Amino acid sequence: MFEDLDPLMEDVGIDALVCEGNAFEVPDIVWLTGFRSTDSVIYFKNQGEKGLIATGYNTLDRAKKESSVTEYHDLTPIYKDLRREKKRAYEHPDVIYGEILTSHFSGTVIGVPDHLPARVLVAIQQLGYDVKVVPKLVNKARATKTKEEIEIIRKAGHATTSAIKRVVEMIKDADVGEKDSLVLDGTPLTVGRIKLALEHFLLDQGAESAEDAIVAVGDKGFDWHYLGKSDDHLKANVPIIMDVFPRLKHERYVADVTRTIVKGRVDKTLQNMFDAVHSALAASIEALTDGAKIDDVNMACFQTLKRHGYDSSRLNLDAEEGMTHGLGHGIGLEVHEEPSMYRYEEHFEAGHVVAIEPGVYLKAIGGVRIENDYAVTKNGAKRLTTDLEDLIFV
Repeated sequence: MFEDLDPLMEDVGIDALVCEGNAFEVPDIVWLTGFRSTDSVIYFKNQGEKGLIATGYNTLDRAKKESSVTEYHDLTPIYKDLRREKKRAYEHPDVIYGEILTSHFSGTVIGVPDHLPARVLVAIQQLGYDVKVVPKLVNKARATKTKEEIEIIRKAGHATTSAIKRVVEMIKDADVGEKDSLVLDGTPLTVGRIKLALEHFLLDQGAESAEDAIVAVGDKGFDWHYLGKSDDHLKANVPIIMDVFPRLKHERYVADVTRTIVKGRVDKTLQNMFDAVHSALAASIEALTDGAKIDDVNMACFQTLKRHGYDSSRLNLDAEEGMTHGLGHGIGLEVHEEPSMYRYEEHFEAGHVVAIEPGVYLKAIGGVRIENDYAVTKNGAKRLTTDLEDLIFV
């Protein structure tokens, strides 16, 4: 939340913060300004003061109407001066930032995120200012969500589960053809076909894939980040991992949901994998609450898997099978953001939103992964991705 910014700025020793970009490329800009535009703007904030937007022309007019910021610096005159000299503002950040900093900055150290363009960083330094890169400062402030943000993520979760449901119906309605390949309406059911349908279903919900979706069939799911090739055929009697992480087109927040689907026979080995992953998910969520040590939540998962007979890279760095990735990650305006499950000694706080995704992977079979999104509260974890069963056998 915004009140987190000033203490964080003080902690890292900066007197002001500078960000630049547009809402569709730089999530920090969305959060800092609430301005949803393809036009790039500059955000500047002195410690202890409100932030301001610096831009010009029509963008300034729209920002005044649409953004959550109330302070502005009109760059229109300087843009016009540069145009008279047949110069592009983009190529002269020294001129732009020289005016902004001369007008508003009276401190010593300026903090910049690591996504600030290098040309801007160099220009500020050449203007004689002391610059400190603070790569996670805004991300840390973003980690604690408001009730409104949590409800938006819940909305993203509903879009995600609704789309997955419709894909599951396609798999359920498919016939089993040669070599267990699935056929729907006389045409092979491929990963490419599934992903195209998934995109249509997400658009119906006002969402779109933030990056891509994972659809991994059978033993290809052993590589837990294998996206799936378009011509991969879906098959019966094997696990199909579907990991979907879309973004709401308007609000820009994301959800992240994974299901492992089996059409047909579930043998004992595969059933044991499902049972272990489901138990690990339950143990993790039971431990996930305000004040919980991050690694206690991790260990709730990995120790549960161990009791079910599965190794993990957390307990054994040499593990090649079992669970060989982290338990989860924060979500919000990005698919992966704070809090990090790898900050073992830190603690969860009310307002954190995390995707929890235990999994088990065996080379000969593939993988089983279940993932849902949760808001951390003082009374435990509140599930945001509902309306879709964890175990899907069709």
